[in-house]
Amino acid sequence: MNFTAPMKVVLAFVLIVVIALGFWVLDWQKKMGEVKQLDISLQQKDEQYQKAQQMVADLPKELEKKEVLTRSLQSLIREQIAPEPLEVFVPAYLTSIEDLVITERTKMRDNSFSLISITPGALVTSGGAAKPKVEGQQQQPEGGEVLKGYPTRTFQMSMKGKYTTLIDFLYQLGALKLKRLVTIERISLSPGESKPGQSPVLTINMPITAYLWQGGETK
Repeated sequence: MNFTAPMKVVLAFVLIVVIALGFWVLDWQKKMGEVKQLDISLQQKDEQYQKAQQMVADLPKELEKKEVLTRSLQSLIREQIAPEPLEVFVPAYLTSIEDLVITERTKMRDNSFSLISITPGALVTSGGAAKPKVEGQQQQPEGGEVLKGYPTRTFQMSMKGKYTTLIDFLYQLGALKLKRLVTIERISLSPGESKPGQSPVLTINMPITAYLWQGGETK
């Protein structure tokens, strides 16, 4: 079939239009995909904004709950922990921690669980007049409002025992078995030799900060 010159021009024009239309359709689809992604992102941002608004609206209630929990914790401290003189702080703590270690050894049937060493740090107080800095004295660890004003000592403890015994020992500390508030910032574990099928005996190092309860705010 022979095409005349005008027909060839028309066919070329049509071909150019079809190619341009194809590129336009592809570009249009790409743009529509981008618009869809933007719509999804906008919806997610809107949901995040709504959640943020709700959190701001709930803030007064949450602060009120915090005050209630703070008062409840203070009441629990007064009920569970008896006031003690400053001079018996260290000996009382050492005796109670040694008794708890013996109890855990028997309870968990872990003869390896024992206290290697315990070294009391300097007494640290917060609030009131500033006290002269003593070389080697530790800084008061940050805590909640409930613990402000309580004298503390950080005891560097080295122990050994099995992992399950350590977990139960920490649980007992949290359950106020020592009749004293304590906090632990970090724990270092070093596994020792073990027989096949048996749990290894760990070397445990951890600083325990013990709080002195004086029946009220520190004078």
